[in-house]
Amino acid sequence: MNNNPEFNKALGGIYRDAVKKFNIRTTPKLTLKQDEENASKTLGRTAYYDPENLTIALYISGRHPKDILRSFAHELIHHVQNERGDLHLGDASDPQYAQNDEHLRNMEKEAYLEGNFLLRDFEDNHKYQQ
Repeated sequence: MNNNPEFNKALGGIYRDAVKKFNIRTTPKLTLKQDEENASKTLGRTAYYDPENLTIALYISGRHPKDILRSFAHELIHHVQNERGDLHLGDASDPQYAQNDEHLRNMEKEAYLEGNFLLRDFEDNHKYQQ
């Protein structure tokens, strides 16, 4: 993916849209992870956000570019939540935090909803500007 100009342009475009829409103040560091072992697992990792280091990690092995962009948009919303001070209000150390912590479940709901809309709006706008 690193050498795919269209993919890189899309990452940048989604980020710029998120900055405008959510008033992002700090740029998170982005890491693209090649991990074939993870990719071979049906329920392997797709991405994560590290709020302490302001890092978004995307697992890219064996994935469709649009799926990676969806993960990026989702994790950007977690970054927005972190900037608002909302992520520290729950305990994400529990492997089932999204099931056991109502606040963090709501954070996931927001990330799924807003992240998907972020990607959808970017995609629709991109298609009709060409």
